[in-house]
Amino acid sequence: MRRILLVIALGAAFLAPSVPAQAAAAGTVPGLTGEAALQAAGPAAARFLALRKQEAIGIQAQLHTSWGIRMPFSGGSLGMRALQSVFSGAGTTTRGGDFVYAPTAIPAGGACIEMTTAYTPSGPRLWAWDWCGGRDTVGKLVNMDATFMARYTTMVNGRSAYNVDIHRTSASPNTWTSLLFNYQTNVWDSFYTSSGVYDLPQFAFGWNMFEIYSTIEPATGVGYYCTDMNGRAFESSSIQLLVNNVWTAATPANAPADSSTPPSGSRFQCPQLTFSIAHPNDRWLDQIGAAPPAVRSFEAEAPANTRGGQAAVRQSPSASGGALVGFVGNGTANFLQYNNIAGNTAGTRPVTIYYASGANRSVSISVNGGAATTVNTPSTGGWDTIGSVTVNLNLNAGANTIRLGNTTGWAPDLDRITMT
Repeated sequence: MRRILLVIALGAAFLAPSVPAQAAAAGTVPGLTGEAALQAAGPAAARFLALRKQEAIGIQAQLHTSWGIRMPFSGGSLGMRALQSVFSGAGTTTRGGDFVYAPTAIPAGGACIEMTTAYTPSGPRLWAWDWCGGRDTVGKLVNMDATFMARYTTMVNGRSAYNVDIHRTSASPNTWTSLLFNYQTNVWDSFYTSSGVYDLPQFAFGWNMFEIYSTIEPATGVGYYCTDMNGRAFESSSIQLLVNNVWTAATPANAPADSSTPPSGSRFQCPQLTFSIAHPNDRWLDQIGAAPPAVRSFEAEAPANTRGGQAAVRQSPSASGGALVGFVGNGTANFLQYNNIAGNTAGTRPVTIYYASGANRSVSISVNGGAATTVNTPSTGGWDTIGSVTVNLNLNAGANTIRLGNTTGWAPDLDRITMT
C-alpha cells in the first residue's frame, strides 16, 4: 500500500480580541518539555519532522502538495495571531498510520516556533515545534483534554478554538515566544520560548495550514482520517500579522494564497473534503462531509432570562460567559427560566445543562409549564469547575420556555444550556 504525504494550507478572516501589540505573559501553560514531550508526541513528531525536511530539500516532492496562505517576510511581519479550531471526541485519535496537523502555523521572519494542533494515534495534542539552534524537535506538548478545553478555548463560529500569539520578543539572539489566551483568567499565558539561528532558511515565509499524512483504507478507498473525521471542520480565523508592531488582519496582499482556486478533496484522499476561504485571507475553513447541525448555546445569566426569588448571578472564571446563576431551588420560588427558546422543529431533542457544584445535587426541568423532570447533577469537584448532564426535552416548533429549579433542595449553580 502506498503511503501518500499530503499538505494543504488555507488562509482566512475574523476579528481577534483587542490586546496589546506584544502581550506580556501572566502565567504558564502546563505541559511536557524536552525528552518527555518528544516521547509523548511519538511517531507523529517523526512524521512531522520528515515532512519539513523533505519539503526543504525536495525529496519525494511528488508525494507532497500544498495550498493556502503564506506570510512573506517582505512586509516586515514578525508575529502572527489566530483563533485555531480544535475538537474533542470521535475522530481525535487517528488510525491506519494517519496523522492530521490542523491548523499548524508559523510566522515569517525566521520564527523559531510552529504551533501545531496534532491529531495522532495517541489522541489530540498541541505542541510548539522548535525550529532554531539545530533542535528541530517538539519543544513543548500539552494534551488537549477537558482541562485544556475549559481553560484555553472559547466558542468561535460554533466551534471550540484556542487563541494563539507567536511573535519575536528580541532581535538578538532571534528570540520568539508563543502564548495562549487563558479564558478563565482573561490574560495571556506563556507556552514556549526559543531562540537561535533559524534552521529552515529555505522557507523565507510563514504559513497557516491544514496538513495530513494519509493512507488509503482498502475497505473504503479513502484515507482513514477521511472516514473517522467525517462531519468535522477545521478552521483558522482572526488571522493577524504583527507588522511594524501593529496587529494587522491577513489579506491577499500580506498573506497571499498559492492559487485562487481551492483544490478538490480527491487530491487529499478524501473526496468529501471541501476547502473555502471564508474571508480573504484571514479566515479559512475545511469541512469533511456534511456539517452537523449547529449547536446553540444559551447563557444562564442572559438578560432575556427570568430569575425568580433568590436566584442571582455570580462571577466565575470557569463559566462560558464568565458568570453563573446560583441560589436556584430549595423551594418553588427560586428558579431560572430561559425564555423564547426556538424549537425550530417540534419534537424531542437532547439538551445539555452546564453547571458547577461542590456537592451531589439535582435539578428539575420543565418545558412550557409542563411536568418537571428531575436530573441528577453529580459534584463537579468545586463551585467554579464546570460539568454537564444531558436530558431529552420535547420542544414546540416555535418559542419555548425552559425552567430549572429544585423544590426539595438546592440545585447546582447554572452556567448555560446547549442544543442543536
